[in-house]
Amino acid sequence: MLIEISQIPPEGLDVALAEETLDLGGPADTWDGPATVQAELHIGRSGRGVLITGSFRGGVPLVCSRCVEPFHLRVEDRCDLYCETGAKGPPEEEHELTDDELDVTYLEEGRINTDHLLRENILLSLPVQPLCHEDCRGLCPRCGANLNQGACNCTETRVDPRLQALRKLL
Repeated sequence: MLIEISQIPPEGLDVALAEETLDLGGPADTWDGPATVQAELHIGRSGRGVLITGSFRGGVPLVCSRCVEPFHLRVEDRCDLYCETGAKGPPEEEHELTDDELDVTYLEEGRINTDHLLRENILLSLPVQPLCHEDCRGLCPRCGANLNQGACNCTETRVDPRLQALRKLL
């Protein structure tokens, strides 16, 4: 949803998004389709910019990093963002960012795209290594069988005879 900055009243604008489908981007090994999101946002004027506060919740179809099975992860979080309007971004020359510059997003064309805002916050809330459940056993390193569905038929691997002396130490 696009929101024109010029259309935001002085008291602010409340936006409620119900069951919005968001494309998380190009193909990835982590997610397995679009996310569905519900959000309540308040967009208010603040100085030379716009302050966006609110919360979102939804579901993201992910792929488990251990067993490579698809599963559905529920995400829920708050978002607080300050957007500068009518200003250009920081200078192109390299310099160390100040604390104030880290928390600012610069708006182009005088519009807020809530889809981009929600997509960014959902991606930031995803775990680095998503697991279908806490005690996921993963895949057998020899045959690739899913160990959550039962033990595989692999036999114990032969130990290299050159390493047999090390086994005595254990």
